Amino acid sequence: MPAHCSVTNPARHRQPSGTGEPASRRRRKGPLPTDNVTLTFWWWGSQARATTTQKVIDLFQQQYPYIHIQGEPQDFANYFTNVSTKFAGGDAPDIITMGGAYPKSYASDGNLLDFGTVSSDLNTTVFPSGLLTSAQVDGKQYGVPTGGNAIAVLYNEDLFKSAGVAVPNDDTWSWADFVSTAKQIQSKLPGTYGAETRLFDMIGAYSGQQGGLYNDDGSLKVTADQLTPLFQMEKDLIGTGAAPADLFNQELAVDPAQTLFAQGKSAMLIGYTNQVNTYAPLNKGTVKLLRLPGESTAKQPGSSLLPSQYYTINHDTKYPRQAATFVNFLVNSPDAGKLILADRGLPASPAVLQAITPLLNANDQIFAQFHQKNASKFGPSFVPPAWATDINKITQTIDSKVVSGQMTPSAAAAEWVKEMNDSKTKNS
Repeated sequence: MPAHCSVTNPARHRQPSGTGEPASRRRRKGPLPTDNVTLTFWWWGSQARATTTQKVIDLFQQQYPYIHIQGEPQDFANYFTNVSTKFAGGDAPDIITMGGAYPKSYASDGNLLDFGTVSSDLNTTVFPSGLLTSAQVDGKQYGVPTGGNAIAVLYNEDLFKSAGVAVPNDDTWSWADFVSTAKQIQSKLPGTYGAETRLFDMIGAYSGQQGGLYNDDGSLKVTADQLTPLFQMEKDLIGTGAAPADLFNQELAVDPAQTLFAQGKSAMLIGYTNQVNTYAPLNKGTVKLLRLPGESTAKQPGSSLLPSQYYTINHDTKYPRQAATFVNFLVNSPDAGKLILADRGLPASPAVLQAITPLLNANDQIFAQFHQKNASKFGPSFVPPAWATDINKITQTIDSKVVSGQMTPSAAAAEWVKEMNDSKTKNS
């Protein structure tokens, strides 16, 4: 799951609450009101996630029968466009799943609830500070992590065996080795792609290996010269048939079950560690994990422990304490954790992680063991600036032009830097 997504412009102004009730009164401490209320909750993901989330909602409502949660799963492709539209119209959901730069962006615009105002109902003190910073603005907390994951290479172990290609040593392999491996598999298994390239997932970690995507002041750090080899690598893979070109746009829009990787038609996919259990049940082969190429030979490792997603609360919800109580249940209840398991990343709450570890299936154990093995090898975490919400849209649009031959890698890298800087000017 990607936590990394796009929208042209988030809502720039907080909408009036219309509750007719002072915020200080609505957010006072004390016994939780037991009046019947209804809250809307948005997230994205697979049908399996939607089914599990409804079970969590049902469990919560057994404990809090007066708080009714209306779950509204959304299509990821249009998720943040729809969120922006809802905020602009003054009818955004009460509880909203976000990722990437979105918590900072919406919080900076005054659209999200400061969790300090509901600290009696939502405990954020148990979470590692590194997983909280992407949802902080001016020292205030506006989101809580669903869990942690990292970017990695998911690979189909059975396809490697069928091709007679050795699984690379992920402590030493390079991006050239990644390309070579993909080409070997494609040549030995005609009709099978060696890799699916998704630059919108790769570009942050790749930039991290070059020294960083953003400067400390939030400006863009990576240069066009540093990014040109990334676009060139993809062009080389496609030129030899090791990666798909004609299915590029289709692969970005389909459900995981319809991807080439899930169908056993591609051997490697750069994605996120918590996606092992998403793809493995669908995949015609055993799914395993490798560290990104180049992690040991670059300036620094580009992958880091990331918050998979964040739960946030609409600033203007009529029921902030009830919303906070539900979010607290999602992230701090071992009972909820035993249903969610590692679907939204490894739980950030130590108590929940301890409760679910014995229950993890074989695929999630692969995910958990990968994190345990590589905990000391992750690079420095970074906080995307609030203006950077357009990064996925910009990357996908430019990348599609490289794939189709409309733009050279060097021109694409220069255009990417230009459009990112234009986005900073527009959204700052």
